[in-house]
Amino acid sequence: MVTPAEAKGILGRYEKLADQAVLQGKGWEAAGGGLFLQQTKADERVNTMIGNHSTNPMEIRKTRFTIPRSGANPPWFLAEYTQKGSKSWTQVIFQKTAQGWRVVASSFTDSTMKVPAIAKDRDGLATALPADERGTLAVSPRQAAQSHVRLIATAGADPRARQTIAPGRFTTETANFVLAERKGLGGQWNVRYQPKLVPEIFALKTSAGGALIWYGYLQGDSFIARSGSTYTASFNDRGTAALSHGKTFKKRLKRNSVSSYLAVIPPSRGKARVINEWFSLLSITGS
Repeated sequence: MVTPAEAKGILGRYEKLADQAVLQGKGWEAAGGGLFLQQTKADERVNTMIGNHSTNPMEIRKTRFTIPRSGANPPWFLAEYTQKGSKSWTQVIFQKTAQGWRVVASSFTDSTMKVPAIAKDRDGLATALPADERGTLAVSPRQAAQSHVRLIATAGADPRARQTIAPGRFTTETANFVLAERKGLGGQWNVRYQPKLVPEIFALKTSAGGALIWYGYLQGDSFIARSGSTYTASFNDRGTAALSHGKTFKKRLKRNSVSSYLAVIPPSRGKARVINEWFSLLSITGS
């Protein structure tokens, strides 16, 4: 378990390493790991392809730290900060790895979101919840994450997922997008969405008795044209057009991506709310 002073030093080191990586266009391995590193590098690649490379430093202004009482293995803690010119908060989860402390998850919140306060004891320490422990929660952290995955994989058709996950921008609206994408191919393509939950889930108890959870999933979307199909697939926005090299696909298509989320699990009853998404494209291939 780290002290608040040590946590502040770890965040300061991360700020310097992140600024160096932004300026140089490489070197994120010294600052991040896990999904965070994978998504950061994926976004960096796409931005480079479309000529949208930023060199702006982070310029952290306000900070706050949430340190779970010892017991988490490997140890981790939450750091939050605002940047110059912004009132919104960025959350980063630092986890101790064989290479040192690395950011492994990240999210973003602003004043429009209903984010419950994290519970802290009289020593100012938080409670990290095991991913499979339900206790008084409506569902366990892993059950909430799995339900979200099923909701997307079935385009909103899974009844248990609908009972567990609240409607919203990153849940039912995403499922509606999946349906619209299928219809956009004229019903002449076989479409399969295959999200796979990443094992690492981080959860903190809230003062209301619920939980804040960070999780993510990898997704491989397969599109295969049926015999006699006259529909073709292509991508028009800058990022997807760059990754697909502007190709038009007539037979098959594979789109790989990774997403990470921040969600709120209520105590006892109710549905989990997904309040933040970070989506990154990895590759688009086909013929």
